[in-house]
Amino acid sequence: MFIGLAGPTGAGKTTLAQRLAERLGARLMRDPFVENSFLPKLYASGKTRPVALALQAELTFLALRVGQLREIHDLLTHGTPVVADWSLAQQVIFAHTTLPPEDASRVRRTCATWSDAAARPDLLIALTAPAPVLACRIAQRGRPMESALSTAYLEHLTRAFDTPLGDYASRIIRLDTTEFDTFNDEDVNALLAHLPALERP
Repeated sequence: MFIGLAGPTGAGKTTLAQRLAERLGARLMRDPFVENSFLPKLYASGKTRPVALALQAELTFLALRVGQLREIHDLLTHGTPVVADWSLAQQVIFAHTTLPPEDASRVRRTCATWSDAAARPDLLIALTAPAPVLACRIAQRGRPMESALSTAYLEHLTRAFDTPLGDYASRIIRLDTTEFDTFNDEDVNALLAHLPALERP
């Protein structure tokens, strides 16, 4: 069983992934953003977002995530379930918000190739929330590199995540995290109740 998550910055992906991994006895795979040295520079650039810097950040993410997909494949082969707080769908959407169309299309095609060739989520959980809510959560968690993210950018990102995601998972569930509380046991239990068709360990 492989569950992936997608959603804009501050939607609650990591929190929900942690909760699901604990409940399902699964390996948690975290988004390798801390290993991407270009990301803080990209966030700090604000509206200017130099194309070369954005491309370096996206290609670095792609390389890191492909490495994780190989690890996920090995885990699944040995019967270990996996919950990841990211997905290739998310990679494509972020690329389309930061890169020129031609470069974004290259990232999309590369992700499509890996989506066909590597481990594909049995379920993709797509999270969303209004931009002001995302901004508040980002401020509360206090990551310095995210301090330059504007509400306007978050609104743009939230709209981008409304795109169809069916190419990147066998099944998709969309959740508004202003209504679904990732810290609430009842909400998590209700979500788990929708997963009986997935293979459990």
